Amino acid sequence: MLVWDETDVLTVLEVIPKEDADGIWHQYCVVKDSLKLLITIYQYDGDVLFELINTSNNLSVFNMRLIDCNGVLRKKDSTGEYLQFAPSKCFGNRYDGESRIPFGVRVSVNPSINVSLYG
Repeated sequence: MLVWDETDVLTVLEVIPKEDADGIWHQYCVVKDSLKLLITIYQYDGDVLFELINTSNNLSVFNMRLIDCNGVLRKKDSTGEYLQFAPSKCFGNRYDGESRIPFGVRVSVNPSINVSLYG
């Protein structure tokens, strides 16, 4: 199961998600500078889908799925505010929601949309 704080995701992405009636998934949609970022979080499975779409032609630019993501962590430092998504098996045991995530996917939306892999 994914360890996350919905308020942290809302704070960084600055959009209210669409939600499944049963709360199985949350989908965040951020549109900026001719890019649309869709992040769909399946909180019980821990799966997270990322998609970047070029809004001028509606074509997908980037598409990735993290299966069994351990956690989402909000960070703020000199580079800005962003979310870190931990890939599965990143930790020897269950993620505690506070430990440093040594590698994974980083997402920020200010001043522009950025999805990067780090490690």
